[in-house]
Parts: sequence; structure tokens; C-alpha cells
Amino acid sequence: MANIFDAFTKVGFKTSEPPPPKKNSYQPKKNNPPKKKSSEPATAPYNFVPLPEKVLPAQFDSVEGFREHIGAAGNISGEISLDIEALTPLFIGGSDNAKSFAPVGTPIIPGSSLRGMFKNIFKVVTCGAFRGQTTSQGKGEDFNDEHIYFRCLMGVGRYPWTKELNKHYLDLMTDKDTGKKKAHPGFLICTVENKYFIAPSIADGKPMNYDRKEDRILIREYEEKFHVTIPERNSSCVKWDGTKAYIITGSQASCKLHDAESYKNLKGDDKKKAGKQFIRFTRLDYVDWSREHWIALPEEVRTSYEHDRNRRGVNLFTDKGILKRAELERLTKKNLPDVKTLIPCHFLEERGQITAFGHGQCFRIPYQNRIANAVPENLRDEKIIDFADAVFGRAELWASRVYFEDATPVDGKVSELATAKAHPLMQPNPTSYQLYLKQGGELKHWDTVGAQIRGYKFYWHNYIDDDDWHANNFELSENKKRINAKQEPLTKDMTPLAKGNKFAAKIRFKNLSAVELGALMMIFDLYGSTDAAYKIGQGKPLGFGSIRIKPKLFVEDETAYTELFGADGWQNPCREKNPAEYLDAFKDYLRACDRYEIWRKVMVELKKILDWSLTKQPRWSRKVATMRGNIKEGKTMELDERFRQRETLQTIFDVIKC
Repeated sequence: MANIFDAFTKVGFKTSEPPPPKKNSYQPKKNNPPKKKSSEPATAPYNFVPLPEKVLPAQFDSVEGFREHIGAAGNISGEISLDIEALTPLFIGGSDNAKSFAPVGTPIIPGSSLRGMFKNIFKVVTCGAFRGQTTSQGKGEDFNDEHIYFRCLMGVGRYPWTKELNKHYLDLMTDKDTGKKKAHPGFLICTVENKYFIAPSIADGKPMNYDRKEDRILIREYEEKFHVTIPERNSSCVKWDGTKAYIITGSQASCKLHDAESYKNLKGDDKKKAGKQFIRFTRLDYVDWSREHWIALPEEVRTSYEHDRNRRGVNLFTDKGILKRAELERLTKKNLPDVKTLIPCHFLEERGQITAFGHGQCFRIPYQNRIANAVPENLRDEKIIDFADAVFGRAELWASRVYFEDATPVDGKVSELATAKAHPLMQPNPTSYQLYLKQGGELKHWDTVGAQIRGYKFYWHNYIDDDDWHANNFELSENKKRINAKQEPLTKDMTPLAKGNKFAAKIRFKNLSAVELGALMMIFDLYGSTDAAYKIGQGKPLGFGSIRIKPKLFVEDETAYTELFGADGWQNPCREKNPAEYLDAFKDYLRACDRYEIWRKVMVELKKILDWSLTKQPRWSRKVATMRGNIKEGKTMELDERFRQRETLQTIFDVIKC
């Protein structure tokens, strides 16, 4: 899924003829004053329900306790019937990505989607733990505990709000003693055993601790020196030119400068608009083929690099600049039986260990802290059994006691909207620390001491017309360009289900205590909410997926088993029940655990962000809009200035009041 940094920022300089030698056709502005802070707050189609101060423990604290708990007299079984109505268009993708999930031809809401939605809310209403242990795919229970990558080279004179992060990046990338960049040149090598190493570059038999000055020249100089033409690009690349490889680390301007002094004198936006004017190149002669000099690439560093979702440039594991063994042996005239592939790179090393790597000299690096460092330690405790563990199951210990049926359309009828391309899903992700971390005073990033995550992410409801989600002409045009360039499409076809569709489903439960059943029913009560709706499926940033649910509770009555058949067939042992007594039992348990006030603070915010009536507020759509940026002259999209300036996201109640 794309993010807000995918705004289209390519700027071209059109000239009717190539510039004459030793002259520049690019004329910089006379000055670049500091940018003024935006007067408008950041907006987003989502916000955050704060984490609880403490976890509410389950009614048992061990596997043995679980067995005793479910065997206790008075445990309750039954079902909750759900009447579901779509308040906005709804889209849950299936095997045909453009169509909603419909395994037997008629669209349904799969039970797995209902389970995921309800479990997320259940964790909030029960003050659950907030854990980030990850799988091999980097997926965590409540968040993905990983290192977030960043790069900050923006001119702090023009963008003063980047000063602290710019300093942090330079501190991590610069040798304090020499003042030189710490990134060493080298080559990423994959062996036939699929193990990765970095071979440091050498020149004249000696290690190259830094890039050679003579290997960084203007693109125009490179073209004239080696008699080649480097085509204009709007992205980074590694490109082999015989035994040389040149490395471009950003967009090029169509105007190529002829002298370094002109580029050096550019400031702020002028330097940005000039694009990449310099090129770095390396040679196969620089490869140190001595196996004992290679440095093993740690698995954690490799997977962390691959999980960097915001990298838009070169991926050293998949780039076209990778040389395979046959070509390597042809170019070097060496026998290389252990080598599978090779590509130039730069890397950081500490005490003989690779800590980060990239293709250019100033590459994206991970924050030193992981996401878990921004979550209070007491909420991450694996030893605590919370209500979600107890009711929804805990892997390899005990199974779930709640089971979700698919939601099928009432009367078997479903209304669909016409297939169309949707707006790009361009919501930010945790790289946007100004949105994801609690702020106040100086802007905090992931390595700031005391930084804390804001909480559970929920999407606002937003009433939309049937075609509000359609891509505009500019987005369609850019999408066509990407497809022609064989890049990932900007947008995709969708065939959403229309608002007004109705579905029916059931949640079955087995051996719940009165307290646990009260916690489950609190999903629907939401601290006395009168107009709650829920969010499900894909396209939430577009306004999709708002549903209203009317539940009915049915509890098994053991006396009903005295007869095998009833008037309508098999005897139904369930009787409709008012959930009030179970809700009260859960609240009493909160008080007994001294968690009621902690729970109440969380619930008032959850209740508000799920409040459908907010969609009737004046200007509501603007308050919860994605910061998409402005289309300039119908040709380019500029990044929203509020995002560029790192404007922070307001709290749930501040958004409602503004």
C-alpha cells in the first residue's frame, strides 16, 4: 500500500537545445527565505485511541487456571446474532482484486474479517496488552516491532523544523573524529549457498574507507569522459557500463550543469529543483575477492532492510544493477564458483559488524530504537494473560472460545457500484512520527528519549457519495505513465458494494464467564454509545467500510434439553437475554481490579471515534481528509505543505472541536 511520500514531485526543465559547454541554462532564485509554518493543523482519515495505563488481567493466570476456569459451574454458552447494514460503500477484496470477496458467487463478509475487527475493539474495551512480537514476515500481534528507516538531508535553514532530525542523521552517518561520512564503499555479494556478505572496496591493494573524490563527478562530465549518454531518470538506479557501475541516488533534471561551482552555490528549493547533478561510479577492479576479508551480513540487518516499506529507490536484493556469476566471470576473467550475484553498495560497520547498508553514500538508515521502545514496558509483558488471550485464544496454549460465521446478504441480494479506479491509498505510516508519536513542545521522533506511541489506530467515519472515491484525471494520467514504465500502478480497479446492503451473521461462544461475556457485549455497548458504527474491509482512508450492527444475545438454557424437538423442528436451547447483567459483571470486575478509571478514559475516546453522528458535522470531510497535496497546473502534485512541515495530528477530541 502506498503512502503519503508517494506524492508526485518530479519537476522538469524543458530546453529546446542542449546547453552549450561550460554554461548553465539553470538560473537559481536570488534568495530562499525560511518557510513559514502552516496555520492549519494536520488532518488524517484516522486517529488514535490512547493505550491504557495498565493491563486488565484475565480471571486466571496460567494454563492450569484456564482449565479450572472453563470447568467452573455457571460458565455460559450461546450466540450473538448480528444484523449488519452498510452505511458507506464496502469493499473486502477477494481472489479477483477488483471484486469483493465472493467464494460462491455472492459477496459476503467473511467471518475472519469480522473476527479481526472485533478482536481489535475487544482489546481496547478490555484494556488489553499491546504486544509486538513478530513472525518471519515481520507481523506483530498489535504492531510490527521493527526498526523504522529514515533519511534527513533537507536544508535546515529553509525547513527549521527538520533541524533536530537532520542533526541526528548526520551524527549517525558522520565520523566525529574526522568529520567524514562513515559509509564505506563495497559490494554486496550473494553466494551459491544464498548467504550474504559485503566485500569492502579496495584500490591499489588497500581498503577504501571512503569514496574516492575522483569517482564523484558531474553527470555531464561522466558522459563526456566515457562517451556515453545517461538517460534522464526520476528515480535512483545502479547501472553497469562495462566494468564500471554508476550510481544515481535521486531524480535527475533535464538540464545537466557543467561546473561544480554552480551547483555548490544553489540553495534550498533551487538545489532540489536542479535534481541529481553528480554521479558516483565504481569499478570491478575495486572488488576484494579475498573471502577472508568479506564481512557477513547479519540476518536481522538484512530482514530489517527488506521490511523498509518506504524505500522508493534501489532495492539491492532485486535491482537490475545486480551482476550474475556468468557476466562477472566474463568481465573479470576470473573463476568465481562461490559467487552467485554482486552489486555495489555502501555500508556502516561497528566493531566488525554490519549495522546498515544502502546503494548510495547517504542511504536510509534505521532509527536505533525499535517501535517497541515507544510502548510502555508494562503493556508489552508476555507473562500477563489479558482478556483477548483468555477469550480469543493464545497460540499453543488454548483455543478460542468465540467463533465467527460469515455474514451473508439478507434475502441473498447484494447491490454493487460500477467498477472504477479508486483514489490512491496514500495514508502515512509510522515513518510519520509527527502523527504516530505523542507530541508536545519539541518535535519527537523515534529515537527521542521518552518517545511514546499514540495508541490504537482507528479510522474515522466519513459519509461519502457513490463516486467520491473515484480517481481524478491527474491520478489516472499518472497511473497510465507508471503502467507504461512497467512500475507498480498508482491505483486499482474496485467494485465496492453499495451502501444500504444488509447482512446477517452470528458469533458463537462457549464456556464464557459472566465477566467475559460482559466484556464481549461491551463491544456493542461501548460505554453507552447511542450511534456507534464500525469499520471493516479495505479502502478505509477513502471512507469505505462503515457498518452499523444490531446485536441480539442468546444464552443456552440447560432446561431446554428436556425435549429433543420443538414446534419448528430441533429444540433450540438458546433464549434471548438482556446483556445488562453481564455488562454490570464486567464493570464490577474492573472496579475490583482498580482499573475502572483507566478503562473509562480509554472508552470515552473509542466511543467518539466510532460515533457515526459526527459525519453530520459541518466541514467534517475536510477535518478527516488525507493530506494529498495540490495538483499544480494539472501536471504535477506537490506534497501537502502541512506534511512537509511535520504538523502534528490533533487528538480525537481536538479534531471534533476544531
